[in-house]
Amino acid sequence: MIATKRIAIFGGSFDPIHFGHIHLVEQILKSKRFSEIVVVPAGDPWQKNPEVSAQLRLEMARLAFAELPVTVSDIEVLRSGPSYAIDTVRELKRSFPDAELTWILGSDVIDSLSSWHEIDTLVREVEFLIVKRPGAKTDLQLLPKNLRFIEIEIEALDISATQIRNAFLKNEDVASLVPAIVAGFIKSKGLYGAA
Repeated sequence: MIATKRIAIFGGSFDPIHFGHIHLVEQILKSKRFSEIVVVPAGDPWQKNPEVSAQLRLEMARLAFAELPVTVSDIEVLRSGPSYAIDTVRELKRSFPDAELTWILGSDVIDSLSSWHEIDTLVREVEFLIVKRPGAKTDLQLLPKNLRFIEIEIEALDISATQIRNAFLKNEDVASLVPAIVAGFIKSKGLYGAA
């Protein structure tokens, strides 16, 4: 079967979603490589412990991407148990049987990729789009065998979720870190110690 659609999957804990995530998606949209981008907030990320619930992180992602032509999916939030990329890929393949799937991956995650659940199966199911920061070195020796990938260089924004959570806790200005609608949501719910 020939793939008629190219779908990129952008997964993450998004705790919280921020301008760095949005900028990355905007740059990939500009590249016109994919017919669709699916943003997948992790339900129960087995390698991280998010500070807020999956449902709230999903709501923040929906607010953040409301103006962009992307799909924010709740498949990991609705699925019980740990959120594994392979399960998400299998579910998306059932929904889009004629699509070629590509998993978006920051180059900072390469060193932990081999520890992902069923990684040998995952690398057979999807291609990876490795997002490099300009000037950053990617150690391709760390990639699992048989991994199909393409690289794209994006001038990444220097923003981290930890930095944002600390800013909310200290009641600092977050206007340059998260969209106003997301900041308002965080404050209204009292998330991350926001007052």
